[in-house]
Amino acid sequence: MPMITHWLRRFFGREKPVIPDTLWRSAVSDLPFLERLSDEDLARLKEACETFLHRKSVSGAAGLDISDEIAVAIAIQACLLVLNLTLDLYDDMPGVIVYPSEFIVPRSEVDEAGVVHEWEEPLAGEALDAGGAVVLSWEDVEQGDALGEGYNVVIHEFAHKIDMGRGAANGCPPFLPAFHRDISPREWQHVFSEAYADFSRRVDHLERQAARAVRASRSESWANELPLDPYAASNPAEFFAVASEAFFLTPEYLAEDYPDVYRLLACYYRQETLSLDGA
Repeated sequence: MPMITHWLRRFFGREKPVIPDTLWRSAVSDLPFLERLSDEDLARLKEACETFLHRKSVSGAAGLDISDEIAVAIAIQACLLVLNLTLDLYDDMPGVIVYPSEFIVPRSEVDEAGVVHEWEEPLAGEALDAGGAVVLSWEDVEQGDALGEGYNVVIHEFAHKIDMGRGAANGCPPFLPAFHRDISPREWQHVFSEAYADFSRRVDHLERQAARAVRASRSESWANELPLDPYAASNPAEFFAVASEAFFLTPEYLAEDYPDVYRLLACYYRQETLSLDGA
């Protein structure tokens, strides 16, 4: 693991950091979905990352040392969502906690009979509400698409953090007067509710087909028929976060199956992620 340099140590003080050009170019080259950005966009993204790292802490857990490379990689992906918005959307987040790999979170639930069920759940990322941090697995951040096309745990969890701007995440992020006057909250609710319901039906149908499949190979590939990770069917908040991942990484799939969702996300993030000849 590279040693922490003088640049990152400055981040812990009062002086706003300046990311060295060599470090910046290396970090950007590792994220191919940034290729659509112009030089001007990348310059603004770099400035946003420097401000982000000045305002927010990035700390390691379970023995992980935070290198310059880790801090910048996470900042780039977090700031991409708000490149044409404002970092104020992350105001209630004190910082980012990074584990070397999946971390274990205790869970509990009371069923209808009043029985308490407790278990432990391994996670790749979690956005804590009520002013909490974003927690990430560096292994999952680093592997990215190797874990699935369109998979990006940083974008996913920071989309949740944006969604929490008005309380608990529910799939309807805050609409800012300075940026979102062209978005109708009523249309947003209608479009996302319809898309979520349709996607959930598709997942249920494919799961039933897979359960009836005689050969294991047939059941292993059913998720490839979907434009989003099946996890998006968990609840409306997860649908928004997974759709945000797709918007930045695989927009052609999202736009083909749910064009109105793509359009509203483009309006919300104020970015166009499809190529000029895209659907």
